[in-house]
Amino acid sequence: MIKIVLCLVLSVSFVFSETIDYLLSEYERASDNSLQTVDEKIGHVINYSQQEIRLMQYRTLNDILRELPVFNVNSNRFGLSTPSLVGTKTATSGFFRFFINDHELSSGYDQSTLLSWGDLPLDFIDHVEIYYGESSFSFGNETGIYYIRIYTKKPEKENASAINLGINSQKAYSQSFTQSQTFENGWKYLMFVNQSQTLKESDYKNQTLNANGTRRYLFADASNENSRISIAYTDLASNNYAGLSIDAIPDSGRIRSKDFFVDVTQFFLDDRSIKANLSFDANNREYYEENAQGLWLVPVLDFTQLGLTIPIVFDEELEVFKTNAFLSKTFTSDENTFLTALNVQHKSYDVNTRKTTNMLHQTTDVGAYNDFDTETIGSLIVQDSYRLSDEIILVANAKADRHRRNGFMEDSTDSLYRIGAIYTPTDYLGLKSFYTKTAIAPTFYTIDYAAFFDKELQSQAYRFYTLEAALTFGDSKVNVTYDHVAIDDFIYYEPTVGFLNIDRTIHTEGLIFDYEYALSRNDKLHLNYYTSTLSETINNSTKGGYIKYMGSYQKWDYFTSLIYKNAYRYETIRVPSSYNVSLGATYHLTKDLSYSVKVNNILDKSTRSLYQENVNGSFTLEDDSDRNIFFSLQWIF
Repeated sequence: MIKIVLCLVLSVSFVFSETIDYLLSEYERASDNSLQTVDEKIGHVINYSQQEIRLMQYRTLNDILRELPVFNVNSNRFGLSTPSLVGTKTATSGFFRFFINDHELSSGYDQSTLLSWGDLPLDFIDHVEIYYGESSFSFGNETGIYYIRIYTKKPEKENASAINLGINSQKAYSQSFTQSQTFENGWKYLMFVNQSQTLKESDYKNQTLNANGTRRYLFADASNENSRISIAYTDLASNNYAGLSIDAIPDSGRIRSKDFFVDVTQFFLDDRSIKANLSFDANNREYYEENAQGLWLVPVLDFTQLGLTIPIVFDEELEVFKTNAFLSKTFTSDENTFLTALNVQHKSYDVNTRKTTNMLHQTTDVGAYNDFDTETIGSLIVQDSYRLSDEIILVANAKADRHRRNGFMEDSTDSLYRIGAIYTPTDYLGLKSFYTKTAIAPTFYTIDYAAFFDKELQSQAYRFYTLEAALTFGDSKVNVTYDHVAIDDFIYYEPTVGFLNIDRTIHTEGLIFDYEYALSRNDKLHLNYYTSTLSETINNSTKGGYIKYMGSYQKWDYFTSLIYKNAYRYETIRVPSSYNVSLGATYHLTKDLSYSVKVNNILDKSTRSLYQENVNGSFTLEDDSDRNIFFSLQWIF
């Protein structure tokens, strides 16, 4: 039924949508957030305003990520939510870049954010922008596929304190405090602290796997018209779910991660056309696991004589540091905007402890897996957008990344570019198209776990072609986006040997339909459907979509949503379709005090994750989320 409804609505909505400029003005008018940060020239963008975040009761970033098109969010073997590209499931993904304001959160070790910044609460977030396609040119960051930019609340708009308390039917809780204030000298600040308990349990072979733990977050930001200083700290302590155990049932295990960053941005000149940014990130991560049946730890396994040499205890502590410096200058005229920038990033990682104990009870101080532990990336960036006429904007970008590495890894250079155009022939019609060549370099993590016969992995080369049509008709908005991607030297994890470059070109393409209808100023219906193909064997859904309705009446806010992911087959396992239905309501007792209830996964048909029971064994399925009810309170003072 859901497919029929989606097809009927989308076949009609293909005729109606809206221009880029009109869409921005509509969002600005309809939401309590002016999306001044949106840059349509960067790529294809999805916006979540503060109003939508509030009405839909998106509590954490994962609530938003789960519904994104051509995007999957599943649980990995450590019980952590991890995003993956459509049709695939990865334990750790380096395709996604996450930012708080201008600071990139990605780990210097594996370019992932899920360990330290997973389930980031949205209590202090103003709005979220998701860019699809290469956007590292003007941001000055590392390359990726999806760019999730999270913007904090504006002190000049909030200028208050807020307490948010929540608990669900499984007795997991969240508590946070936010304070913001402006001063007469032009400075303003925002502070956010949170502590959350996470519960994830599954019954497997008469045993209970769990990733129960606690997360803590601290964020502070001070800024004026030309300066911004941000600091943040987060830590995670949890059990390790299935971990590295060969039988998927560890005897014991734990994960601990602590992450800190400081970020300073300064604008110069009256027009703020010179931007300088300096940031520093430090991460400490600990991992411990025991399992009498053995641990599948690829870097230490001797494939010539496994047997009793398989480790049964693994104890590791790593420290990872990342320093980034960025300087840009923008030149503007009536028809042209030209940006040039330099970016230098230095990464290093130290092994404080890495020990294993095998089945003969022999303990080995493993130390570093290899001698590659520092990397410096120097980037030169140019970007130009030229208004050829009132209807046409041409965009061109180029970026050169020079990777200087120590140890056995060779230095390398990646040359990236993008060309595109935005065409708005009428006030209600817009077209946008880009062709991009980009690359994603190997990380410390992929080299540590690379196949023993080829440790020196090559950068993955991506070629994107994307086309977006946007039209509008009355109260309807529709976007249609097509993408085709070709990937060379894709870095793939083979469980028996580790990471390796695939020696063939991978192709994927997809189509996204998005429809919005404003029933009234306060009520909105939003539908999305996507379909994609992949030239490789799939191990995750390739089609999906959502229907969501949100609105408000007098003192009530309300919403309901359904997120759909299609069924698929992997080897002998059939993974059923998922239908994640949620609904909720908020009652505003006063303008400063509100109570909310949200029922998640009502049908108990969430997405499910594939887990390999052992290296050559069968696969099993585990639910990514359970049905639960979440109660929360917000008090603003």
